[in-house]
Order: sequence, then C-alpha cells, then structure tokens
Amino acid sequence: MMKRNVILLFCLLLSATLCSAAAGGDDRYGWPEQKAPEKLIVCKSSANSAERMLLESLSGLAAKAVNEERFDRMVWMETGNEAYRRLFRESLEALDIREIFPMDTWELVDYLKKEGVVKGYVLYEADKGNGTKIENYSSNVATVYASLLSGVLIDVSLEKEALAHGLVKLKDARGETTIECFRKNRRLLNNTSALSIHPAVSNMRDYAIAHRLMLYADEIETANEILEWVKPLSPIVGWGCGDEFKFTKLVTEWGHFNTASNWCMNLPLISAAAPRIPLRKVTEVEPEQINFADSSYVHAFVMSDGDNMQWTMGNFIDNPHYLGHPQAADQGMNWTLCPANLSVISPVSWNEMVARKGNGTFIEYGGGYQYPDLFAVKRKNRKELLRRFARRVNSFLQKTGVKVYGAICENVQSPEAQEAFQIYAEEMTDITGMIAIQYFPYELGKKVFWFQNKKGMQIPLLTATFSLWNEVNPARPACGTPEYVSSLINRDEKLSVAEDRYSWTIVHAWSDFGQTSKVSGESAVGVSPIVATEELLDDGIRPVSLNELLWRVRMSYYPEQVKSIIDANQKLMGAADSVRSVRKGEKR
Repeated sequence: MMKRNVILLFCLLLSATLCSAAAGGDDRYGWPEQKAPEKLIVCKSSANSAERMLLESLSGLAAKAVNEERFDRMVWMETGNEAYRRLFRESLEALDIREIFPMDTWELVDYLKKEGVVKGYVLYEADKGNGTKIENYSSNVATVYASLLSGVLIDVSLEKEALAHGLVKLKDARGETTIECFRKNRRLLNNTSALSIHPAVSNMRDYAIAHRLMLYADEIETANEILEWVKPLSPIVGWGCGDEFKFTKLVTEWGHFNTASNWCMNLPLISAAAPRIPLRKVTEVEPEQINFADSSYVHAFVMSDGDNMQWTMGNFIDNPHYLGHPQAADQGMNWTLCPANLSVISPVSWNEMVARKGNGTFIEYGGGYQYPDLFAVKRKNRKELLRRFARRVNSFLQKTGVKVYGAICENVQSPEAQEAFQIYAEEMTDITGMIAIQYFPYELGKKVFWFQNKKGMQIPLLTATFSLWNEVNPARPACGTPEYVSSLINRDEKLSVAEDRYSWTIVHAWSDFGQTSKVSGESAVGVSPIVATEELLDDGIRPVSLNELLWRVRMSYYPEQVKSIIDANQKLMGAADSVRSVRKGEKR
C-alpha cells in the first residue's frame, strides 16, 4: 500500500513538474519554457517549401524531445540573416555548446528516426490558394499531429522519399478540419499559447511542435473556440490571415495578445538560451536632468509597428532605414518596441537595441499587439485580467527600464479604453506616461487624458497629434508627407500657449515618400522622412525624446507633483553619493 502511494505521489509530482515547465507564467510573460540542449545539429534550409516544412518539424520534434528529457540535441536551421547569425553565436555561448553536427535534411530524418525522436510521418497537401483564399488547411492539422504522434511533416510530393527512408505513415491529415482536430485533441495540447499561421508558411512550426500548440488560420468560428480555450493573458504566436483588425480584435477580446512572429526562425534554441543571457536596462532622461526653463516648443517623432517581433528580431537592427540609420541615435528618434516579449524570447535582440538607443525613448508597445478597449471583453472577469496583465507588463518595465507605455485602440476615448488606462496607470508603477493611437485614423489630434496612480500622481496619456504617412485622404487632415506635417507643426507652434507647447507625430514605418516628397538620401522610408521633417521645422521647435516631452507635459499641468519627484530623486542621489564616499574612504 505504501509503495503504491509513493508511486502515486511521484507521478503527481512529475505531472506537476511537466505542467509547470509547459506553462508560461508571469515570470515568462506567458511564454512556454524551452529546456536547453547539450549539443546542436546545424542544417541548411531548402528552397523547396515541402522540405522547409519537413525541416521545421524535425527541429520541433528534437526540441520537444529535449523538453521531455529523452534527447540532448536541438536543431538550428541556417539562415543568411545577419541578425540571426548573431543570435546563433550568442545562443551557443550562453548554452556553452561545444559539439555541433552538420547534416542535410534527409540525413537528419535518418538520424532522428534511429534515435527514436521521429516515429514516422504525418501526410498533408500543400495549400495552392492565391494567398488571399486558403484552399487547404491540412498542413496546420498535420503540424498538431506531428507534435502528438512524433511524426515529421510530409507533403504528398515527398511521400515516396519518406517511404524510401523507412518512415511509416502515422496519420493522413488531409481529411480532417481544423476544428475536428482541435476537438479531438484539446486535452493533449498546451493551452498557454496557440499558433496562427497561413498553411503555406513553414516558419514557427518548430516552436508549435516543441510545445504542443494548437494551430489555426483564418477560420473565425474555429479561432473563437480555440482562443476561448487558451489560458487568458497568453501570447498568440505567428500572425493571422486576412484582415488585421478583425484578427487582432478576436485575440484581444479573449484576453490575449498578438506577437507578429510568423517569420521568426529558430525560436526553440533562441528561447532555450534566453534565461542565461543577462538583460540590459535602458536609461531614460530623468526630470531633474531637464531644463524646464527652456520654453521651446517640443515635438517627438515615434516610429510605429515595433510590436512586430519578427521585424525587430530580424532586419530592424541593421537596416539602414530603421535602427541602422546613421542618424537613428539622434535626439528625437523614438521607437515603439516589444521589450517584454523580447526579454523572454530573445534578450540578445533587446540588448543590441539598448546598445544603439541614443537619446530617444524606447516604448513598450502594448505589451504585445492588443487593443486595451477590447481586452478580455468576452471574459467575465475583464477588470481582473486587465489588472493582472498590467502587473505583468509592469514587472517587465522594471526589468527593461522602459518608462513609457503605448497602445493602439479601436476608440481611445471610449469608457472601456479609459477604464483600461486607469488600471494601467495604477499598476505600472514608474512610468512617465502613456501614448495611444487609434487603429483608424492613427492621429486623433492633440488630446491629453489624466489618470491618477496609486501614489496620487497624475499620469498623462497623449494621443498622436499628426501622422507621417504617405496617404492622401480627406478624412485625415493631420496626416501626410514631411513637407505637409512640418507645416502643421510650424503652424501649431505659432498658435500655442505656454502650457501647450508640445505635440507628437506617429511615423508609419512602411510609408515610402520617394514619389510624393522631396526626402533626400537613399531612403524615403523609416528614419529619413523624420530627418526631412525636422529639417523643415522652424527654429523655435526642438525635437525631443518622448520621455522628455511627457515630463514637460506633467510639469505644465502638475508642477508641484513633478517638483516633489525631483526633490525625492535628488535626496536619493545625495544619499547614494554619501554611501559611495564612505566606501571609497574605507578602501583607502
């Protein structure tokens, strides 16, 4: 009897351990944990889409076997992207991996089959739609079964070769819908995340297989059922198909956030290394460092779309249009980013950004792509989830040093949005302020909303005054080219009163002004249009970091509160200086 009880207890403890490892808690920002390998297999990716899908499944099965502690190696898929090459080197160093084995795809199939990692194959048929209309979802269904059955993904075009390598068919996924697959297997799957991906895209399937995630594409009713099942506050990886707003709205309504990670690569290894890489903190200007006697009209330019993980992990850092621009570090270059998600999954990427920051501000953009006014509206405990989410974001603001929170809303002025921002102000303890844009139009005009934090301080939320966007639209009179937006800023500076000498512009990251503007230089995208706009501003206008702009707004409206913060900071600095002096004397 005692022996049986001991065995039962051991099983329960083991189950709890495995569940804990699979689940993504607040300390991981909801992301599942990936265990680390001891050795690595490097494999060249193929130009053939079916072989790329196969390789993704091989990588995922190896990572899953490492998670289950029955294998000691993971797979890295080679890429020409320099940012990922640095991620590769940093991950190897962090994991102290000394043994690397090069293989091609079918060599890897044979090896993992011999090691018992691969049990056979799951058959699917590639989608042959035109990109807007999906005809075949079987690759997504097959990916779920690949994880559950330990089978590689085999397109019908590769079945003969799979059989020649001695693989047995474990499942034919062609006759099963996404919802049928979900309902059959939901109890076997991990509900701390889900992968939304087009059936033709191979990326991120390694991550989904490693963590037993459910997949979906553009199936709205199916997505509803899956997103209700996924644990609230979870990252939805990949990227949806079809309309951006509808996709994000659905994810948001169930209390999750998008990660825009559909082109990310090698996340199993990168995320396995992440906990071993020290996180750099960003520094922002403090109020005592600001010359408030300077009465210049101040303006901040903020780059959009930094919540896009696949972009910020990929060519964002080196691209001469964005952070790699020679003037990107100059005053007034402010960036929406995804610090919380990157700090868990790819701290190397975050650390590189911090090293190149310059004088601008890094903004936590939503804590993931979600709409605060729609967040968790389909759950019964929306307020509770909003507060939990805000606390989670706050813990990562502390870790990264970020002082400004930004968000996209359907309606910034709605009661639901105001409710969310009030909770954010209460739970994000050290933020200077918040910014918000509308999904359409981005620019709402110069509006400031105030929310009191738990210390009794008033925290501002500013809406975008203007938008630098290559679009001619009569419904958007505050949106346009560098020449047009600079004229609006110059006009407002002349009309401004003392407490209202500020504004800010959201910069559409993808707008190309090459045909509509006199933007000079090689690029008419990204930073160059900001530089062109700044050059057209009147002498009395000074581009500043967004953090400084927010402090100036606070000083204009609530000077006594800001002065009390300055006094408190100076006392702390004085105390710290005294301690350093004592320690210096002791050393002598």
